[in-house]
Amino acid sequence: HCIHEDYIDYLSDKTTKPMPKANGNKKYKIGIIVPNYNNAEWLEKSLGSIKNQTYKNYEIVFIDDCSEDNSVEIAKRYTDKVIELKQKRLNGGARNEGYLHLSKDVDYVYYLDSDDWLTNNALEIINENLQGEPDVLFVGVAADYNGIIRCFYNKVYQDRCEAILGWSGCYGKVIKKELAVKQECLFPEGTLKEDRTQHYKVCINMKSYRCIQNLLYIWNRNNTHSVTTERNTKWKTSTIRNWADSIELYE
Repeated sequence: HCIHEDYIDYLSDKTTKPMPKANGNKKYKIGIIVPNYNNAEWLEKSLGSIKNQTYKNYEIVFIDDCSEDNSVEIAKRYTDKVIELKQKRLNGGARNEGYLHLSKDVDYVYYLDSDDWLTNNALEIINENLQGEPDVLFVGVAADYNGIIRCFYNKVYQDRCEAILGWSGCYGKVIKKELAVKQECLFPEGTLKEDRTQHYKVCINMKSYRCIQNLLYIWNRNNTHSVTTERNTKWKTSTIRNWADSIELYE
């Protein structure tokens, strides 16, 4: 979290302050990209949390990263956009692939990992706060520890610099589609921690944003097969990759 003071000056010249909440009643279409690998046991809870939303102007794009269980079969009960990858691309590649299958009328992109879920009325609250059309809407995230729900992160950023230094999970933000799909904002492929690099890219390129503290996303900390739980060799080498990506972005 150390940033050279010259770079802070650079950011300050181009910084953007959080947008005030705007009034309006437009129904934005939200494309929810769900990458998956062998998470069949969690899918009904995860995808069901989308289907149970009161807000209905959304679409689910499910990208299966070569699962060996019955994930695809379950996913087809919830969406007709189920894409089966022919070779593993990890979450970053799966999300990038998801962009290609979004309908043209999608306004904003959100991400849901296939072992996590949304809180009740999450999409309704998101739409209310998209009025005024910020490039990025930062939302609060909670974590589930054996049934105990705790606030994980819901900070309000005062400027771009604070946003860059904030929590980097991609499901902590709803992004305008035209920004998310830009070449300079795509996820890195073939690596873990891909959302950290994407976070930096999006924060650097956004022109406006809004923060809300509502806890709209539940991060499942009970999945023993999650990459953030196992912290295997791939996780460690991905840390080095992330450092390299960060240096490149700094330059």
